[in-house]
Order: sequence, then C-alpha cells, then structure tokens
Amino acid sequence: MTKQKTPVRLDGWLTKNLSGNVFTWREIARMTGPYILDNMSIMLIGMLITALISKNGETSIAAISLAGPIVNMLSCVFSAVGAGSSVVVAQCCGAKDEALLKRSIGQIIWLMVLLALISCLPLMLFPHEILLFLYPKADALVLQKAGIYLSGSALSVMAFSLYYAIFSILQGMGESKKCLALSVIINVAYFVFSILCLNILNLDVKGSILALISARVLGALCAVVLLFFWRPPIALNLRNIFSYDRALMQSTVKISLPLGMEQIFNSCGVIVAGIYMVNLGTEAIAANAVANSLLSGLTAAAVAAGSLSVTVVGRCVGAKEKEEAYHYGNCTVLIGLGLLIWTGLVFYPALPVLLSQYNPTPAITAMTTQVLLYSIPFLLLFWPASFTLPYTLRAAGDSAFPSTASLIIMWIVNIGLGYLLAIVCNLSLLGVWIAQWVSWLARAVVFYARFHGRRWLEKEVIKSN
Repeated sequence: MTKQKTPVRLDGWLTKNLSGNVFTWREIARMTGPYILDNMSIMLIGMLITALISKNGETSIAAISLAGPIVNMLSCVFSAVGAGSSVVVAQCCGAKDEALLKRSIGQIIWLMVLLALISCLPLMLFPHEILLFLYPKADALVLQKAGIYLSGSALSVMAFSLYYAIFSILQGMGESKKCLALSVIINVAYFVFSILCLNILNLDVKGSILALISARVLGALCAVVLLFFWRPPIALNLRNIFSYDRALMQSTVKISLPLGMEQIFNSCGVIVAGIYMVNLGTEAIAANAVANSLLSGLTAAAVAAGSLSVTVVGRCVGAKEKEEAYHYGNCTVLIGLGLLIWTGLVFYPALPVLLSQYNPTPAITAMTTQVLLYSIPFLLLFWPASFTLPYTLRAAGDSAFPSTASLIIMWIVNIGLGYLLAIVCNLSLLGVWIAQWVSWLARAVVFYARFHGRRWLEKEVIKSN
C-alpha cells in the first residue's frame, strides 16, 4: 500500500480552491516555493550587506540611504520593462503561440541592454554634481561616499540589464526554479564578495560597489547559460534575438511605461523625502535605512505572492480564462497574508538579534524598534492587498490605473503627510512612518475597489494568431 503524500481532505480542499482549467494546485505550489525562496534570499542578502556596511559607521549607511533612491530610479527602468515583459511572456505562453513567444523574448533582451547603455551614462559621469544639487546640506563625507556608490552602481547596471531581462522572461514562462537558481547565485555571490571586500580588505563603500559589479557580471553569465544552453525552456536563435515586432513592442510599452513612470516618480518622492529628512539628522536617516532594510526582510516572502500573480493571472488571461484570473487574484492576496504572518512569527521574536547586526547606537535602536513594532497591525490589515493586487491588475494589462493611483497616494500621503508629521508636527522619524502606514491603507482600499469592479479583466495585451 503506497503512502499518500497529501491527505485526502486537504487534497480535495486544495483542488477545489486552487485548481482550474489552466493550473492545478500542485503547479501553483511548485511555483510558489521557489518564488518565496527567491525573494527571501534577495532581502536576506540585502539585510546582511547593510549590516556589513554599517560596521564602517553611520556615514556609510547614510551615504547609501541618500544615493540609493537615485540608483533605484535607474533600476525603475528595468523593473518596469521587466514587469511588462513577464506579463507579455506569460500571456504568450497562455495563448500557446510559440512563434510569438520567441519574438517577444528576443525583443526583451535587446531592449533592456539598449536602455542600460542610454540610462547609465549621466550617473557614471556626474555623480558628485547630482548629489550636491540634491543634498546641499548633507555632510561632506556622506556626499563623498554617496558619489562613489552612485557611479559604481550605475556601472553595475550594464551587466544587470542582461540578467534582469532573462530573469523576467523565465518568470513569465513559469520557470520559477531557474529564477530561484539565478537569484541565489547573484545574491550569494554578492554576499561572499562583500565579506571579502568589506570585512577582509576593508574597502568600505568602494568594497560594496566592487562586490556588486562582480556579482552582477556572474549573474548575467549564468542567466545566459540557463536560457540558451542548460535545459533551455524554448529553442532560440540569433534571428529571434534581433527580431522586431511592432505589436509586441506596443504591448510591452503599454504595461511598462505607466509602471516605469510610477517607479521613477516614486524614486523622486523618496529623494524629496530624503531632502527633508536631512533636517532630522544623520541618526534618523540611518535609523530609517535600517528599519526599511528589516522591513524588506519581513515582507520578502509575502512579495512572492505578487510574483506568483504575474505568472498565474497572466497565463489565465492569455488562455481567455477570466474567471480563473479573478479567482487567482483573490487567492494570491490570501497567500501573501499567510506568508506575512508566517514570517512575522519568526521575525519579531528575533528582532533584537537582527537589529544588533547593524551595530546601531542606542538612539538608532530605539527609533528602529519603535517604528517596526508599531507597523504590525498595518502590515496585517493592509499590506497584502496594497502590494499584491497591483501585480494582479498589471498581469491582465491594466497597468495605467495602479500606476496612477500609486503615484497620487505616494505624493499626497507619503510625501505631503510625511513632511507635515515629521517636520511641521515635529514627530521626526515616526511621522515619516505614520504616513507610510496611511499610504498602505489608501492603496488597499483603492486597489480592492478596482479589482472587484472587474474592469481590469476587459484589457487586452497580446493578439495571438
């Protein structure tokens, strides 16, 4: 008598709630696990790197906190095109149109590399001028270190663009194990190189940049191997790589442009927040950087629900299974909530130990602990819908609405209310975080209303033969 891997009642419940015409619950589970590990590895390594850099003092943390939003603005271009690419690839897979899929993959690769060449030059050539213009009141040593970090990060994007293009393609195809492998390779490499450059060679911010460039070059090489040579998910040739399909390009831009503009203006908002946060002092800037680093670790597993939604909902829409797309949109929010609770049960008891890895001063410890503990109810009530539903809407091609809504909320709540509470009402760092909690609430309400209105299901991204 063979042993059943899944109890009968549980199997029946999972089949009823997670299986449909496009996916079975086992396929959903096989994709979810690697996405969780992928996001957790990214965030965990990010936390460890921040902890390593913190050993060089508050100025190093503050420098990266100031330069980070500018680097993120550069990354926005690739994140947006990557998101649009994943949706297009997922819908091509759902439509079972191999020729269309091959053309979409080729365009994604050359488009990302071209964008990297165009967007990196200004930050590589004029890092100090840009920083001095944005943060004229910042400490001179902080600005010096921030300039090194900014120019080096821009250089690393040259390799990262190829890596992220292939990662987005594999994600859209549902190749979650290969995505996980790439994520582990690039992040573990970054961590190992960071230990070498920061702890052994004591290169401070220069060491962080050298480690970043090395890891991204390695990641790009491995991505090429996984797409083209090692058990390739689809056979590609040079003609596919250098192809151009106007309709596919329009589909990619249709999703990518609103998201790109949203993320660019989001980064602008973070820069504006950084400008007024300079008035709060170096300790507040460092505490905010540490708190955001830890928050990223806390929400890392739950972010996987959004990645899952892109593949699952996008494939359902491509297969014309709209009711299943709606059902899986609801499911991914609940999956995100479950993952957030699971992570929180581990994270919060370990918070003192995690925080100690950043070598904080007593003041930084107190500020960071306060905002993270106060975040608990807002995370549970509003975060999953706030950050999972936009993925669902975009997976169906409804990209303009979530981007516009996110921008409006960010500028009115995160920036406007944040400035009012932090500076005018003198609440310092707590005021910045109160505004962030209110923004989660606003996003959850707006995106739930859009999702349940079902207009997003009428969007069209690709036209299959």
